[in-house]
Amino acid sequence: MHIRRRSWLAVVAGVLVLGGQAVPAATSPTIPARQLTVATSAQDARFAPAFAEVDAWVAKKAFPGAVLAVGQHGRLLALKAFGRIDSAPDAPPMPVDAIFDLASLTKVIGTTTAAEILYDRGRLELDVPVARYLPEFGETPGHENITVRNLLSHSSGLQSADGVWRHAKDRQDLLRQLYATPALTPPGTAYAYRDTNIILLGEIVRRLSGQPLDRFLAREVFGPLGMKDTGFRPSRALLPRIAPTEQDDNFRHMLVRGVVHDENAYVMGGVAGHAGLFSTARDLSALAQLYLNHGSYRGKRLIKASTIALFETPQNLPPGSSRALGWDMPTPGGFAGPLASPHAIIHTGFTGTSIYIDPDRDAFIILLTNRVNPTRNNMLIAQARPAIHSAVLSILDGADPNK
Repeated sequence: MHIRRRSWLAVVAGVLVLGGQAVPAATSPTIPARQLTVATSAQDARFAPAFAEVDAWVAKKAFPGAVLAVGQHGRLLALKAFGRIDSAPDAPPMPVDAIFDLASLTKVIGTTTAAEILYDRGRLELDVPVARYLPEFGETPGHENITVRNLLSHSSGLQSADGVWRHAKDRQDLLRQLYATPALTPPGTAYAYRDTNIILLGEIVRRLSGQPLDRFLAREVFGPLGMKDTGFRPSRALLPRIAPTEQDDNFRHMLVRGVVHDENAYVMGGVAGHAGLFSTARDLSALAQLYLNHGSYRGKRLIKASTIALFETPQNLPPGSSRALGWDMPTPGGFAGPLASPHAIIHTGFTGTSIYIDPDRDAFIILLTNRVNPTRNNMLIAQARPAIHSAVLSILDGADPNK
C-alpha cells in the first residue's frame, strides 16, 4: 500500500527537493480543487471494528469521549462521536459537533499554515535569521544563527518554554522572556520539540501580516475553508458543545472549559502560535483535504502546491529527525501506528487531539478527545492512538476504493 510517491509529489507540486531545499520545477500542473463531500451512510457497517476500538478505550477510561473523522478520495467516510463530553457519570453524550481545545494542533493547523501563506507571498524566508523579523530576539548571544527553518523543524536549540507562565504577567512579558531564552545547542545540531519555537513563529506571522494571528487565520484559512467552528477564544454561547479539559487546582482553580488549557497561551490572552485553537472534527476534515488537494479547496487556491510539498518534506535537521516544516512524520513506535505511511504528515495535541494526513492513501484520520479530563495524569492516550489508527488504516487498506 505504501507506494513511493514522495518524488512524484515533488514533481506535481512544482518542486525538486535537493538536500532538504526546494527548487522550483519548470512546470506545475493544475491540481483538482476537490471539496470534501459527506459519504457517511455506510460508516457503521464499514468502520465497525474501528468504532469498537474507540469504544473500548472509552471503557478503559483513556478519555471521557471522542470524535473520529476519516476521509479518503475527497469523501468524508466516517464522522462519529463516542462516550460522554466529560468524566462525570451523568455527563451528556459527546456530540458529533463537539468543539475541542486543539492544544498543539494549533502549531500546524494555524501557525504552520499561516507561515506557508506568507512564504508563498514572499514575505517569509526560511533560511534567514529569526532576528531579521524579531530584532529583540537577536540581542541574546547564541541567537544570531537561528533561522526560521530551525523554528519550524524544532532544531533551534532553544530552551523549553515550560513554566514561563509562572513568571509572566501578560503576553508581552512572556515574549520578552522568550526573546532572552538561552540557546542550549547550536542550531541544526539537535532536535528538541519546543513550544518556544512556534510561539516565536506566531509572533513573526503577526508582524509580517500586520494583524493578530487569530484575525489572519480567520480571513486567510478558516473562512475560505468554511471552518465555522474553528478559532481562538470561543464564544461562551458555544460552551454546551465545548469538551471540558482539566480540573486545574494549581493555576486557575477551576474546571477549564472554553478557555485554553495551555498555561503559556492563557497568559498570552488565549491567542498564541503553539496553542489556543478550538475546532471540531468536521472542520479539521476540510483542512486535511486542503493538504491532500495540494493547497486548493472549493475552487480556490490558498497555498501553492510547491509550498505544500516543501513543508511536507523531511528536513533532516539534525540527521535522522522525523520533522518536516512544522509537521511531524511517522516513526516506528509512534502514535500513528505500524501501518502509517512514511510520507504522512502528523501532529498531536496535549489535550488528546491528533491529525494524520496520508498522501499515499489519499486519506486522513482526525481523532479528537479530552483525555486530560479530569486530569493530565491519565496517559492511556499513548496506547489508544496507535490502536485506533491501526484499526482505521486496516479498513481503508482492505476496502475497494471505488465504493
